Amino acid sequence: MASITLNNSNGDWWNQVQSELKSHLPGLFFENFIEPLTCETIQDHSRVLLRAADDKSAQHIEHRYGDLMRSVIQPFLPVGFSLEFGSGVAGNSSLKPSDHAHEHVIEEGPAFICDAAMRPVIESLRSCTWKGIQFIHGPSGSGKTMLGRKCVQQQGGRYYSLEEFMVSFAASSRDGSLLDWKKQLHGTNLVVLDDLQFLRQKAVRTSEQLRSLMDSALQNRLQLILMADVPAAQLDCGADIRSRLLEARPIQLNYLNAPARKEMLRELCSHWNLTIAEDSLHYIAENVSGDHRKLQNALHRLAIQADRPTDLEWLTSELSDLVKSPVSVEPSRVLSVVCRFYGVHPDLLSTDARDRKTVRARHLSAYFLYRHCGQTLSEIAAILGRKDHSAVLYGIKKTEELFKQDLFLARQASELEREICR
Repeated sequence: MASITLNNSNGDWWNQVQSELKSHLPGLFFENFIEPLTCETIQDHSRVLLRAADDKSAQHIEHRYGDLMRSVIQPFLPVGFSLEFGSGVAGNSSLKPSDHAHEHVIEEGPAFICDAAMRPVIESLRSCTWKGIQFIHGPSGSGKTMLGRKCVQQQGGRYYSLEEFMVSFAASSRDGSLLDWKKQLHGTNLVVLDDLQFLRQKAVRTSEQLRSLMDSALQNRLQLILMADVPAAQLDCGADIRSRLLEARPIQLNYLNAPARKEMLRELCSHWNLTIAEDSLHYIAENVSGDHRKLQNALHRLAIQADRPTDLEWLTSELSDLVKSPVSVEPSRVLSVVCRFYGVHPDLLSTDARDRKTVRARHLSAYFLYRHCGQTLSEIAAILGRKDHSAVLYGIKKTEELFKQDLFLARQASELEREICR
């Protein structure tokens, strides 16, 4: 089967496509997912493959922006060629592209776990017998996204991150299908909108669409779940949206207590068909607290061990970076360790410097300050000279995304974390 890797043999073509995609896609998504792609033509099958590093990345790209990317790239393709998404090494003809994913298909996942005191509230939410707006807030990793997706999975409807909402709105405006987009959105029985903490007052047109959606919910035309990492009072959304949020039912999610963490671990083991010793589950539940994704991380580490030792000494060493820190770390220590690693002066973190090293150091400092110093987002903003908590939250999210994409950086950060918590 003949194939040509375009970003080697025809770099100008792929560079033009990337330049066009960059103007249509959110910057974070483009940097983390689109730039690393390789592009390959399969002449015998008249198709162009965009290949990611693995199946999960390929499916994620197509799930979020597949339709938009096709509309942008199609004019660049040879006549009769189609665009598909795949994974692996370019030129491997045995590899099949990922299946086309629908924007609002929610995959089956493990059951949502919460503390016993929250169960009546969560059951009431998931019953979808309520009216109006529900506003769910809580720290990153407290389960908001999983809960929202479970509601859509159970009752039907549409789930959007704020990024997806903005891009789909912009795309429909651009291709002249805005009225159809609004009709479909407002004709849905349930809409879940996540990551509202990233909304800004200057995003006037997006705010208009959100206000319209909230008004429909308040008039009982649909049910609306809004989610954010911070309470409504801390959102940068303008007085008109905040006033509407006063009519929403607030639900605060917190990190799980030890019994609920153990329940989640058992649910994850069942979902992944994984057998872990009871003593190990108990140790993880008692010692790995906070962001529930750390529980998943702990199980992943054990799952990849072909012959897992059962003694707690080995487990303690293996999960040392995930175990809760017994004492709070001084912020100055965090800044000193991180800045030494990046080779920048700590004073630069509180300036407007935007060079790559300073930005990375600022973001990683925010991540460690939040995890180990007992600081609120607003307090971290003051330490780093940022205007408000939103810049800090962005930095933490950016760092978490980089860890997923760059395992070498994640390992380096683990070493820095050990040094900080010494």
